Amino acid sequence: PTPTRAEASDVATAIYDGADAIMLSAESAAGSFPEESVAMQQRIINRVEGDTHYRSYLDQLSMSKKNNAADAITSAARQIAQTTNAKGIVCFTLEGSTVLRASQERPTVPVLAITPFKETARQLAMSWGVYPDLPRSGAFGFTADEDDFFNVSNPTVDEDDDDFDIVLKNACRAALRKGLVNDPNDLLVVTAGLPFGTPGACNIIRVLPAAGPQCWDGICRVD
Repeated sequence: PTPTRAEASDVATAIYDGADAIMLSAESAAGSFPEESVAMQQRIINRVEGDTHYRSYLDQLSMSKKNNAADAITSAARQIAQTTNAKGIVCFTLEGSTVLRASQERPTVPVLAITPFKETARQLAMSWGVYPDLPRSGAFGFTADEDDFFNVSNPTVDEDDDDFDIVLKNACRAALRKGLVNDPNDLLVVTAGLPFGTPGACNIIRVLPAAGPQCWDGICRVD
């Protein structure tokens, strides 16, 4: 089966316009070849995103930016990931605003969104290039009870002085579970905000190998 010119054009135009996700509808979804339709849709997406003019076209689109630290850091994360050939960008987030900003940059690598809230993880699953990860309570330095930890309307600010390296190490493990890294020397660009649990406090950016923050160029520091 072959899509009509209008169907192929609609899919391609949506990608050029910066759509996060596309779906089949009407007869395209309810026809006799649903699997082939999805496969063709993916072929069109790959062809558009592989177009040499795709990146320049996106750069010309007007994106709403705020002159704050979060926007500066997420923009820098894309540039750093491209310069260092990193395998992914890891974003710690509460309500997803930092991750959405990182996705809007259309980086050349996946974005791993680590959030304690199920609602945020589900919403981010529809964002371009984003792989949400829902950690267990206490996995990233949070010490709140389970009920408080998942209270999105009243996030808990962590008061403990836990080693930030432990948080970064768990981020590397999350990237490994998602299949974003497969070598100890693979690099990750991590953005976060301290103190943890403060909405919008994106104020840290780190580059670290998949082996963990104690390792660099194959040499690991043992405390």
